[in-house]
Amino acid sequence: MRIDSSFETDGSYCIWLSNFVMKRGLFFPSLQYNSADDPMPRFIEVMKCFAKDDEMFFGHYQNDGLNLTSEEYIQYSKEIPEFFKTYGRYEELVTEIKKKRKANAYVSYLTVCSSPLNFELYRMIPKLFHYYLETTCFCPKIDWETFVQIYHDYMKHGGRAFVMNGFTDFMFSYADSGKFSVSFDPSLHNPDTVHDEIRRLLFDVWEE
Repeated sequence: MRIDSSFETDGSYCIWLSNFVMKRGLFFPSLQYNSADDPMPRFIEVMKCFAKDDEMFFGHYQNDGLNLTSEEYIQYSKEIPEFFKTYGRYEELVTEIKKKRKANAYVSYLTVCSSPLNFELYRMIPKLFHYYLETTCFCPKIDWETFVQIYHDYMKHGGRAFVMNGFTDFMFSYADSGKFSVSFDPSLHNPDTVHDEIRRLLFDVWEE
């Protein structure tokens, strides 16, 4: 797994974890996939280490499902909304009907949801990461209404605005290309300390 990091133009510090593993999905039906190489469990361990609250907010950009089979895509399209409507909140902010996979399809471009931070949610997160093109999530220091209002303009400011405005301590993001990141304010959290802890989780703890 490759680890990169940098100071961003908005003042935040970002650590990227890249370990692209293409699953057997709609576009690669004959691909051989080794589940032992799946980086998702390691990403979840990193989230558990730095997510220190009772609730997590999620913002999703465009459902995609590149790495899902047709059956998984249909399953997740039903399971994800049902889960958050049952245990938390779920809102579609921007939607569109477009041509997708040789037919007209319902595409959700911006979706927000929330849930208590617990075992059930951590089991759901890999499905979110695979289903959406990009997912941003964090333990909030703002209320739900403020988050929804800000995320509606996601394309104007990006997700890291939540960090530098003090809306969260650590922000996590995942793109279905396989890149996972942790962003934070370096004036509040020492980048070397965070980097060392992530490396310990990925290589020391996981290998034990």
